[in-house]
Amino acid sequence: MDDPRPFTHREAGTDEATWLLDSGWNGVPRLDLDAIVARCPRIVVVAPHPDDETLSLGATLSDLSARNADITIVFVTHGGSGPGSTPRRIEGDRATAALGDRISALWWDLPDGGLDTHEDELIRRLAELIDERTVVFAPVECDGHSDHDAVARAAESAVRRRSAVLINYPIWLWHWATPKDMDWSRVRTLAPSLKGLDAKRSAIDCYLSQLYSDDGLPIVGSSVRSRAHRVFETVLMPAAADLADRVRAAVGGGRARAAVAEPFDAMMATGEDDPWHLDDFAYERRRLELVLACLGRERYQRILEVGCATGQLAEQLTGRADTVVAIDASERALAVARNRTGAVRWICGVAPDDLPDESFDAIILSEIGYFLDGPDLIATLRAVRRRLTARGEIVLAHWRGPTADIPLDGATVHAQAAALLDLPLRARYADVDLIVEVWGEPVSVYREYRGAS
Repeated sequence: MDDPRPFTHREAGTDEATWLLDSGWNGVPRLDLDAIVARCPRIVVVAPHPDDETLSLGATLSDLSARNADITIVFVTHGGSGPGSTPRRIEGDRATAALGDRISALWWDLPDGGLDTHEDELIRRLAELIDERTVVFAPVECDGHSDHDAVARAAESAVRRRSAVLINYPIWLWHWATPKDMDWSRVRTLAPSLKGLDAKRSAIDCYLSQLYSDDGLPIVGSSVRSRAHRVFETVLMPAAADLADRVRAAVGGGRARAAVAEPFDAMMATGEDDPWHLDDFAYERRRLELVLACLGRERYQRILEVGCATGQLAEQLTGRADTVVAIDASERALAVARNRTGAVRWICGVAPDDLPDESFDAIILSEIGYFLDGPDLIATLRAVRRRLTARGEIVLAHWRGPTADIPLDGATVHAQAAALLDLPLRARYADVDLIVEVWGEPVSVYREYRGAS
């Protein structure tokens, strides 16, 4: 990992599209935190300042709290507001409560901006708090803020002294660094639940002193919030090989195709060809009509539909494209789709792993994004963007109502797509039930066809 370059929060920092579209994420494993917690049931999060715990790991901490994990957040400083019952402490206590009622907080009242002169005290106090059955989350050693880097050094020393487990988290690294600075071999992702993500948003909102400032340049500005609102969270393995070995084996995987397909196949097990009523439900027919209406061109060379179900939309797309490719995890649904038309190339597989490695001038994700968890949604959007031709368009269409028993919801999917895609938003339709967004070109359908005539 490269040494941090000087930065201030007044800079925009590296944008989300640059980070999230980078190929460095390809092959980044998930951290199986459950396996680690089963071995080390105590969790200590060391936050140099109030809000560091939430910006980095808020959703994961909320999920762990909901599973009755033993979690302690150590607020090392009051973040510049001084000791005692100050606004930052009140904000930190409120944020902790928003994340989960089983999370406890310790306030150590060390001086903000001066932790590099208190490392021995930090090591001593941390070592007294932890043991060999403790997982310690601490800032990455190159986060670029002097307090963060001091806490990182102290945490490593305390972990060694007590034979605990260390996992690092980045905050300002996202700001000063670029993908080429990242040691991707250390990176691991976490897949929090929608409830965890919602709790994290609520906890972030508790830090009013960081979200607003008189000069309009708050510490937690729009770029920091955008990173904090990702649908996944990121940790780093320790740089030291012996400490990394303590967690290296805890690697989880995404869901296999059979697991993804199982609930959909089960709905069709009775022999019904359309358990989702895609053919006869007015909402579904209207959704397909709106997706078709939002497409910017009359004719396409190649269209890809991700999550095609029983093929209603893909069949209609054959009238707009030379080639239509459609993918779905459910073999039962695809059997119905194949009977519907032979003009589509049907693929049984899951996103992102089984997407065809080909180029398309339109790619459609209609009511599929919220069936993916955070890491898979990001990976799918990245894979889709890579497969899009230079002047192509990506269409997302999702139900806007509440969801249950699936990883995400429509609002979350579209917010993440907006942060990730480096394309213009050409069209947007939204009502109480549905949102359709089209990213890419033509920016103006009128000008494109008027200029061509």
